[in-house]
Amino acid sequence: MSARQARAARPFRALLVWLVVVVAGAHLAWASEQLAFADERVALARPGGGGSFRGGSSSGSRSGSSSGGFRSGSSSSSSGSRSGSSSSSSSGGFRSGSSTSSSGYVASPSSGSSSGGGAGLGFGFILVFGIIVVLGVVVRSKGASSWSTSAPVMHWHPPPPPPPQISARRRLLALREHDPNFSLVLFDDFLVALYTEIKTAQGRGQLARYQPYLAPQAMSALPHPGGEITSVIVGSATIEDVRGLDPSSSHVWVRVAFETNYAIRRPNGESALYCHEEWMFARRRDAKSRTPDKAHVIGCPSCGAPLDVVVAGVCNHCRANVTAGAFDWIVDSISVIGTEARGPMLTSNVEEVGNDLPTVIDPGAAPRFAALQAADPGTTWQGLSSRVGLVFTEFQIAWAARDLVKMRPFMSDALFATQTFWVEEYKRQRLRNVTENARIASLELANVTQDAFFDAVTVRLYASSLDYTVSDADSRIVSGNRTTPRHYTEYWTLIRGRGRRGAPKLDKSCPNCGAPLDVTMVGVCNYCKVKVTTGEFDWVLSRIEQDEVYRG
Repeated sequence: MSARQARAARPFRALLVWLVVVVAGAHLAWASEQLAFADERVALARPGGGGSFRGGSSSGSRSGSSSGGFRSGSSSSSSGSRSGSSSSSSSGGFRSGSSTSSSGYVASPSSGSSSGGGAGLGFGFILVFGIIVVLGVVVRSKGASSWSTSAPVMHWHPPPPPPPQISARRRLLALREHDPNFSLVLFDDFLVALYTEIKTAQGRGQLARYQPYLAPQAMSALPHPGGEITSVIVGSATIEDVRGLDPSSSHVWVRVAFETNYAIRRPNGESALYCHEEWMFARRRDAKSRTPDKAHVIGCPSCGAPLDVVVAGVCNHCRANVTAGAFDWIVDSISVIGTEARGPMLTSNVEEVGNDLPTVIDPGAAPRFAALQAADPGTTWQGLSSRVGLVFTEFQIAWAARDLVKMRPFMSDALFATQTFWVEEYKRQRLRNVTENARIASLELANVTQDAFFDAVTVRLYASSLDYTVSDADSRIVSGNRTTPRHYTEYWTLIRGRGRRGAPKLDKSCPNCGAPLDVTMVGVCNYCKVKVTTGEFDWVLSRIEQDEVYRG
């Protein structure tokens, strides 16, 4: 090809390249839209998780779930990040029945979930044709001598996995260097107890009572909601970030994301609210943590006396100034990420989110489990797996029967409170969620932690069951499927008292006295009158976290 011919061919080649880029972009936009549309649904509320706590959309907040069914209708991206909602249209505009393309064509609702099937095929054909033409032009311009079948073949290799990351939750354990009593199990209980009490006080106009735990700027972020706040339930309390652990820092800051649901009772009626907030907690790095008997008691941060004796930030019992985080955690600031005026939706269907995500495994999980077994040969992986199986089975039966008494012996107080909310909500809506043929396919060790009071083991549970919801009125199926099993995964954390030894119990008997398992709603054995749900005597289920919210 002469120089003159080459110059003449340049505009033609540029036009072809431009055409291919435009068509490829439209095709990718169409494919992306279909993936986003396929995931924009609402989940079921199976035992312990998967419930539509947020409702049908999540207004831009990330998808999150925890014990008791905190799952929204949003989905995850391939990178593992979560988006709460997707755009209602794309550059291709091919959404069934709603979006308009650049040509003004409105997809027909009768075309199914997408009218872009034929269009996608057409895009693909044009794309391939365009690439062939461009390649032909390029080859001709270079000449035959530049094409060689002996050119080296480039093999694509996936990038190496990222190095193991130490979660913020795990890094917080560095507090034990100066505070041997610090326990993640007790910190979780404290977070739930404090949030619940402060929200209740907010609805009653009594926030001043909690001055020892609320900085002025945090208190100002909690205006009166115009009614009494009731039925506060914490679905997830996720430690997102930790700062100030270095020796030069006088204070430690912990950012916690709360996803909660509560009701507001006003003169004109009661309404439900989903809320996503971030609370920044602070305390002196050398402060001392609560012991198990005080984890649920929100009293004087110094001596534990009732808050009634704290006046103007000074405790009349111990005479200490308790408003600066010197003795316990104080809420330094509160950010409201989003709220939705809607209650639990129990009759929607969705694909599982996160089943295909890699398991988040703490780098030290296996060595710490080996150390746990060395200290107590009765604690084996097989025995612990069997204990998980017992808890799982009893939980499924109690859930389907809406029988709180049957599930009580196997859960910590905080988790049981969450499950109580869901069971009562099903009863209120006159619905019953049934999980037939529930079984665990496998378990995977994810984490092990030990502190002064508890051993904690987290496993990723792979399970399946038939999952459907029926109406009490006529036994009609209102969601789910009676014939197709639903496969899902969750992270379960079990706790046991640190000094306890021996194989996990695999029968339904009191772990203290051996009598038939019969406990009250507060977890006290009706025979020996001892509280047996704290984990002091045997492994109990403490946390259930969904794949997309678990951090490690």
